[in-house]
Amino acid sequence: MADERWQELKRRLQDAVSDYVGRVEYGNLRVEVYEGDGTESAEARVAMAFEVPGGSTSQFAVSFESGEFRMLDAGADSVLGFAEPGEVVEHVAQQVEAIPAYRAARMRTEIDQLIADGATRQGVFAELNRLLRLGTEFRGGSLTIDELTEACRYTVQAFAPRGN
Repeated sequence: MADERWQELKRRLQDAVSDYVGRVEYGNLRVEVYEGDGTESAEARVAMAFEVPGGSTSQFAVSFESGEFRMLDAGADSVLGFAEPGEVVEHVAQQVEAIPAYRAARMRTEIDQLIADGATRQGVFAELNRLLRLGTEFRGGSLTIDELTEACRYTVQAFAPRGN
């Protein structure tokens, strides 16, 4: 029989992330549950995936194995272990809430790369327009109006003449 903590985790995670699922500013966040009984041979897992502007997919997951919840830290540098569902939900909620900032940082990096590759200001704006239109075919890879506005401001600043 599955551990009650696994059942509690699924319920609490659903409540914690339901307001963010499918929203563009959260990269069209999706949640998938893979059932298992929590034993070493049948790991249970909850995976969450989202896109950044342009369509690259990122994900994070919580596994339940041998009676312990495990997930990578936000930087994917080390494995974190948790005993209680509430600890996991708190950590996941922090990661989900950080998705818009992560998307913005990735967008700025993409703009910097376009400029480094020789794109003109008009070329960067054309790429931003393309990303805005992506919403019709690849929702999470698109931009919200707020993200577009911020990306345009960033682009204008990047092309502004530098003072002496």
